[in-house]
Amino acid sequence: MKRLTRQLLDKSQEAFILALEIYNKPTIKYRIEGFCLFFSNAWELLLKAKILEDEEKETAIYYKKTANKDRRSLSLRDCLKKIMTDEKDPVRKNVEDITAIRDAATHLIIKELETVYSSLFQSGVLNYVNKLNEWFSISIAEKISPAMLTLVSDIRQINPVNIKKRYGAEALKFFENEMKKLEKTEKEMNSLTYRIPIEYKLVLTKSSKNADITLSSGINGKAFGLVLEVSKDIEKSYPYLQKDIIAEVKKKRNDIVFNQYDFQAILYKERIKGNYKYHYMIKKPVIHRYSDDLITLIVDKIEKNPDYLKNAREQYRNRKKSYASTSYNTA
Repeated sequence: MKRLTRQLLDKSQEAFILALEIYNKPTIKYRIEGFCLFFSNAWELLLKAKILEDEEKETAIYYKKTANKDRRSLSLRDCLKKIMTDEKDPVRKNVEDITAIRDAATHLIIKELETVYSSLFQSGVLNYVNKLNEWFSISIAEKISPAMLTLVSDIRQINPVNIKKRYGAEALKFFENEMKKLEKTEKEMNSLTYRIPIEYKLVLTKSSKNADITLSSGINGKAFGLVLEVSKDIEKSYPYLQKDIIAEVKKKRNDIVFNQYDFQAILYKERIKGNYKYHYMIKKPVIHRYSDDLITLIVDKIEKNPDYLKNAREQYRNRKKSYASTSYNTA
């Protein structure tokens, strides 16, 4: 990896962590604007690192030099076009829409828009984590607590009358347009990598044992505590266990041998675990669940490359041999 690539990646991760820290501090009033600013910067630096590694020349991240002017580096939107060439790529569209929010932040952002944007932001966070791992085998979890990756938002029913009274008719029109635009795009994309369905609700309770995160507690346990409950439909988003994936692949490709070893080899080769597009792990008890997208990925890989399974098995086998050798030598 080039030194400049490493520098870009370090700065990218710093910007990403800043975006999370700003958004997850409810006392900050500049949360949406701050998140979009640092999130967009994180993606721009990540994409430039990817371009640099792919094209192996530093000029690849710059526009052509114009006479008597300093050379400019590529904009975020042009970086996206280089790496994600499909305009309908939901990951690309997610970054583009958050960047558009960043651009709009200078002239019109109202607090209630958090209700509209939070699920878009959450997908963006997971997409960044996955691409950083996919492209450079870097896990952001080594630098921050995984809990930071869940954005804390106060989602509530919005009364249009209140928005109009507080900000005016133009602000209400902007709010309604943003909501309609995102809902329309979400239907077109039909992907969790564009906008993930999330519902947060703040409740007052005497017991926090069933809550995911306790934000505060009463003195000596006598007062009510403020608890954040996160609603997740894991079985809908990740409906398959390992045996189910194997069965589904066999249904679609009944001309091949596909077993548990093959599945584990693919998990290793494609770095599936930890990639929220394909995998989710329930911690207690430990259960690995998988999405429809993983079936599509496996079948596509097999159809496009007749030697795909053979290569995956060999790669997985060599990894296990390497691990055994290392363990023996260090014993």
